[in-house]
Amino acid sequence: MWFIGIIAGLFIGALFESVPVALVLAVAGAFLLPRLLGKKKAPPHRTEAERIPGQAPADPVAADGGMVKLQRRVMELEQRVAMLERRLTQGAGDSAVQASELPAVPEVALVEVPLPPAQPLEVQRPQVAAVQVPGPEAAPQPAAPEAPIPKPPVAAPVRRPPPPPPPPPVPLRDRLPAPIANLIFGGNMLVKLGVLILFLGLAFLLRYTAERVTVPIELRYAAVALVGAGLLVLGWLLRNKRAGYALILQGAGIGVFYLTTLAAMKLSGLLPASAGFAFLFGVAVLSAALAVLQNAPVLAIVAALEGFAAPVLASTGSNQPVGLFTYLLVLDVGIVLIAWFRAWRVLNLIGFVGTFTLAAGWAHKYYTDDQYATVQPFLIVFFLLFTAIGLLFARRTLFDAPVQPARPLATRALDTLRRAGRVDSSLVFGTPMVAFGMQVLLMRPWEYGAAFSAMALAAFYLVLGRLVFATQPKGLALLAEAYAIVGVIFGTLAIPLGLEGRWTGAAWAVEAAGMYWLGARQQRVYARSFSFVVFAGAVLKLLEATRLDAAPGHPLLDGSVIGPVLVAVSAFAMWAIHRRARLDEGKGVEAVAGGALPWLGMAALTLLLWQWWTPPWAAAATAVLASVTFAVAIRFALSPLARVSFGMQALAVAGFIATLHRTGEVVDGRVLESGWQGAVAATVIALSVLGSAAWSMLQAHRAALARGVQPVWSTGNVVGVLAGVSLLHLAMLFQLSLAQAALLWPLTATAVLWVALRMAHFPLAALAGVLQVISALAFGATQSAGIDVAGAPAFASLRFWTPVVLGLAALLAGDWLRDEARPRMSEPAGSARQRWANAWCAIPAVLWTPVVWGLGWWLFGMLDESVRVLDRHGLSVYVPAAATAVALVTSALAALVAHRRDWQQLGRATIATLPGFGLIAAFCIVGGPTLFYVPSSALGWIAWPLALAWHLRLLRAQKQWFETSTLTPFHVAGFWLFLLLAARECQWQLGRVGAEWSSWQLLGWAIVPALVLWAMRSRVLLQRWPLAEYRGAYLELAATPVAAYLLAWVWVTNAVSPGDAAPLPYVPLLNPLELAQWLVLFALVLWWRALPTASFARVQPMVAKGAAGFTGLALLTGMVLRTCHHYAGVEWRFDALYASWLTQAALSITWAVCGVVAMVLGHSRRVRTLWVAGAALLGVVVLKLFFVELADRGGLFRIVSFIAVGALLLLVGYFAPVPPKREEAQDASEKSPTEGGVA
Repeated sequence: MWFIGIIAGLFIGALFESVPVALVLAVAGAFLLPRLLGKKKAPPHRTEAERIPGQAPADPVAADGGMVKLQRRVMELEQRVAMLERRLTQGAGDSAVQASELPAVPEVALVEVPLPPAQPLEVQRPQVAAVQVPGPEAAPQPAAPEAPIPKPPVAAPVRRPPPPPPPPPVPLRDRLPAPIANLIFGGNMLVKLGVLILFLGLAFLLRYTAERVTVPIELRYAAVALVGAGLLVLGWLLRNKRAGYALILQGAGIGVFYLTTLAAMKLSGLLPASAGFAFLFGVAVLSAALAVLQNAPVLAIVAALEGFAAPVLASTGSNQPVGLFTYLLVLDVGIVLIAWFRAWRVLNLIGFVGTFTLAAGWAHKYYTDDQYATVQPFLIVFFLLFTAIGLLFARRTLFDAPVQPARPLATRALDTLRRAGRVDSSLVFGTPMVAFGMQVLLMRPWEYGAAFSAMALAAFYLVLGRLVFATQPKGLALLAEAYAIVGVIFGTLAIPLGLEGRWTGAAWAVEAAGMYWLGARQQRVYARSFSFVVFAGAVLKLLEATRLDAAPGHPLLDGSVIGPVLVAVSAFAMWAIHRRARLDEGKGVEAVAGGALPWLGMAALTLLLWQWWTPPWAAAATAVLASVTFAVAIRFALSPLARVSFGMQALAVAGFIATLHRTGEVVDGRVLESGWQGAVAATVIALSVLGSAAWSMLQAHRAALARGVQPVWSTGNVVGVLAGVSLLHLAMLFQLSLAQAALLWPLTATAVLWVALRMAHFPLAALAGVLQVISALAFGATQSAGIDVAGAPAFASLRFWTPVVLGLAALLAGDWLRDEARPRMSEPAGSARQRWANAWCAIPAVLWTPVVWGLGWWLFGMLDESVRVLDRHGLSVYVPAAATAVALVTSALAALVAHRRDWQQLGRATIATLPGFGLIAAFCIVGGPTLFYVPSSALGWIAWPLALAWHLRLLRAQKQWFETSTLTPFHVAGFWLFLLLAARECQWQLGRVGAEWSSWQLLGWAIVPALVLWAMRSRVLLQRWPLAEYRGAYLELAATPVAAYLLAWVWVTNAVSPGDAAPLPYVPLLNPLELAQWLVLFALVLWWRALPTASFARVQPMVAKGAAGFTGLALLTGMVLRTCHHYAGVEWRFDALYASWLTQAALSITWAVCGVVAMVLGHSRRVRTLWVAGAALLGVVVLKLFFVELADRGGLFRIVSFIAVGALLLLVGYFAPVPPKREEAQDASEKSPTEGGVA
C-alpha cells in the first residue's frame, strides 16, 4: 500500500506546483498509509454453541467454516454413541444384573445412568475409547463364571476426517470497511493531509507558547529552594518510619540548598559573597546537627565537606589569613569533637585534607614574608592538633592490642596498620610531611631555616617516640618505632638542606653502610631497607654534584673525588655484608637491591675515569678496567661481577661511539677525526671485548669437540665477536672516506661470511649481512651528499662500481649459501657432514635474500650509470630503451646462470622480468617529459618488441622452475602490459588528428582493446601457444578486465566527452565517439557470446541483456545531451545541463519513447520482463516529471513534457497492456482460435 501513498502525495504536490511539497507528502503517504490502513485483526473464534440459533454468519467464508466444524462435531458424537451401545450390549450378558433394569441409551447424556453397586461403572467413562491402542474390533466373548467383573473390549480406532483446506485470502478491498476502502481506492487523501496539518499546527502552537511565556529568575530560585525545603521537611518527618529513605531525602534537600545558594551567588549574582558564605556555613551547621541527632555519618561527611567548601565558593579574593585560619581551627575542633563522641574517624581525615588544602592554596597565592609572625603559630597549632588526633585515636585502637614479639616484624607492622586503620595511619604519617612542606615555604628568607626545621621535627618525633615507648603499653611499640623512623627521616633530610651536594652524598653513603651493617647485625629488615633508600639518595646526590664539561680537550665529567670513592667503598662493603649474611639467595626486593650494589660500586669507579681523562682515553680506560674486572670475576667465581664487566664494556663502546666527531669532508676525505688516537682507542676497546669473548668461545669450542656437535655460542661470545668486528670496521673510517668504505666493506663482508660458514657461526654470518646493509646505507649517504661524477669516464666511477660490487658480492654469497645448503637437504639425516653443516643456510629467506639484494644493486648500478652517460651526451630520450635493454639482458644472464648452476632461487627471480618492464613503462609515463609516454619513440619500436619476444620465450623457459598455475598470472599481466602500450601508441597516433582531449584521442584508447577482444575469438589463434595452453587465462582472466575497462570507457566517455571531433562536425550517432561506443558495445556482446558456458566471466543471459540495454539507454541519453549542447548552445557542465528545461524535456520524451518501445516489444514478443523494464523506465519518467519539471512554473517545456509523456502513457496502455505470464501464455496457446478471439 505504500506506493498508493507515494502516488497520492505526488499528485497533491503537483497541485501545489512545488517539488518539496510533493516529496514531503510522498514520504508521509508511504509511511503513514500502511499503518493507518493495515490488516484488521480477526474476530475471536466462537463455537457453534455460542452462536445465536438461527442466525447465519455475516461472512460466507465464516459460514462455510462453521458448517464444517458442526458436521465434524456431529460425526464424533455419533461414533461415541455407537461405541457405548456396543459396550452396554456386551455387559448385559456378563453381569448379574438384569438387562431390563438398564434404560436405553439414545444419547451421550444417558451414559450417566447409575448401575447397581455390584456392577463396575467402566461403561460410564466414554473417554477411554480415545486412548485405546488402534487395532481391529474384537468380537464379543462369553464371560467366565468366576469373573464377576467384565472387562471392556478394545474399541476400534476412530478415523477423523482430514481438516478442510484453509479458506482463500480475502482481497484487501473486501476486508476493509466501505469508508476506508473508498478512501484508499478512491484517492481521497484529505483526512491524512488534515492530520498532518493539525500536527504541524499543534507543534507551531507549542513553539509559540515556549518563546513568549517566561518566568522571573528570582521566582525560579525560590521554587527550587522550596523544593529543597520540602525534601528536607519530608525527610525529617519520615526519620522514624523509614530511616534510610528519610536520610536520602534530607541529603537531597541539603544538596538543593547548597547548589541553589551557589548558583544564586556565582551564576546569577543574586546574593552577595558575605550573605552566601553565611548561608553556606549555616547549611553546614544544619547538616552536622541533623547528622548528630540522627546518628547519620553520611550527613556528617556532607556537613564537613560543605564547611571546607564554603570559604572557596564564597571567596571574594581578599587576603584575610587570620579569619580563614580561625575559621578552619574552629571547624577542625568541632569535627574532632563529633568524631570522638560518634567514632566517625573519617571526619578527621576530611578535616586534615581540607585544612591543609585550603592553607596551602592560600599560601601559594597570597603568602608573603611579612606574614610569617601571623601564619607560623597557626601552622604549629594545626600540626600539634592533628599529631595529637593521630596519636589519641591510634592509642584508642591499639591500647588493648596483645603483644606477640615472636611474630615477624613485617607481620606485626601490617597487623598494627590494619588495626589502626587507614585514617589514623594517614594522620600519623601524613601530618609531618604536609606540615614540613608548608614550613619550608615559611623558611624561605633564612638560609638554613629548612635544615633547622627538619632537625626540630626530627627531635620532636624522636622524643615523641621515646615517650610513647616508655609511658604507653607495649601495644604501641610499633607506633613508637614509626615515630622514630619519621625522626630519622627528617634527620637524614636535614643533611642535604644544610650541606653541599658532594658532602651530602658522601655522608649518606657512609651512613647507609653503617645502617646496613647494624640492620644485618640486629636482623631488622626495615633498617636495611631504609639504608638502601639512603644509599640511593647518596647516589643521586653524587650525580647531582657531577657536571658535564663539553669543552674540547677536557674530561667529560667534573666532580669531586671523595664522593665516588666513598660511594664505591660503601657499595662494596654493603655487598660483602649482603653476601656474608646470605641475603642474596632470596628473590625479594632486598635481594634485587643487593644485586645492584656491585653495579653501583663499579659505576662510581668508572665515574672517576671519565673525570680524569678525555673521552676517547676514558672509554679505553673503561674497557681496560672491564677486562680487569672480568679477570677478577673469573678468578674468584663472582658471576655478578662478570656481568658488571660486560656492562662496563658496553659502556666503553657506547662512550667511544658517542665521542666520535665527523670531519668536514665525509665523502672525499676521512670520515672521523682523532686520527691515530681514535684508531688506538678503538683497537684497545676491540681487544678488550674480543678478549672477554675469546674465553667463552674457547669454552664452547672445547665442549663442542667433546660432544662432536656444533658449538653453541653464548650471549657474551656473540656480543663480543660482533662488537669487536664492528669496531675493526669502524677503525677504517679514521683513514678512509665514506665512499671508499662503502666500496670496501662489501668485500670484507664476504670474507667475514666465509669465516662464519667455516666456523658455523651464525651471528657472525648475520654481521656479514649487516655490513652489506651498512655499505648500502653509506653509499646512499654519499649519493645524498652530491658527488660530482659528471666528468668521470663512462662506467669508471665509484657511483657505478659500488652498487655493482654490492650486487656481485651478494650474488657470490648467495651461491656459497646455496652450496652450503645442499648437504643439509641432500645428505642422510644424522651424518657427520649434515651435523656440521650450517642448518640455517637451508632457510628460504636466507637463500632468497642475497639473490634479491644482489640483483637489485646490479640493476641499480647499471641503470644509474646508463642514465648518467645518456644525460651527459644529451640523449636522455633513449633512457626508456636503455632501461628495457638492461632489464632484458639481466634477465637473460640470470636465466642462463640459473640453468647452468641449477640455482632455483636465481631462476625463480627471473619472474620479476615482467614487473620490471611494467615499472619501466610506469616510470616513463610518470617521470617522462610528457604526461603520456609514447612507446615507439627513441628506439622504443625496437626495445618493446624485443621485450615482448623475450617475455614469451622466458615464460616457456620458466616451466622448469614454476608450475603452470604459477605462470598463469604472468601471462595475464604481460597481456595487459603490452596491450596498454599498444593502446597508448594508437591513442597517440589518432590524437594528432584533433585537438587535445577531443573524441579522436578518446577513440584511440578503445580501438586496440576492442580489436584484441575481437581477434581472441579466432580459431586460428586459439590453436597456437600460448592461447592453446592458457585459453582460459587469456579469454577469461585477461579479457574480463579488458571488457570491464571497455565498458567503463563507454560510460566515462559518454559522461565526460562533449563529442568534439574537429575537423568533422557533430552529427548525432554519426560521429567518431558515438560510433566507437556502439562498436565497442557490439564487440563486448560478441566476446560474451564466445565465452564458455561454465565460465565465471559469463554472466546470466538476463543480466547481460539488461546491462547491454541499460548501456544503450545511457548512450542514447548522452547523445541527447550532446545534441542539446551542440545545437541548443547549452554548456557542457552538469549544472548547466540540469538547469536547462529543454534538456530535461528532451530526456523525458526520449526515455518515455524508449520505455514505450520496450513495452510494445515485450507485449508483441510475449516477454514480460522486457515489458516490466519499459514500465519501470516510464515510472522513472513520471517521478522525474514530479521532482524536476514540476519546478519549472509556467514553462513551455514542462507543458510539453507532461503532454508528451501523458500521451505516450495513454498509447502504451491501449496498445501494449501487460503480457501474460508463461503459464497463462501456454494455456492461451492451447485454446482454439475462436476461443482466443473471444478472450
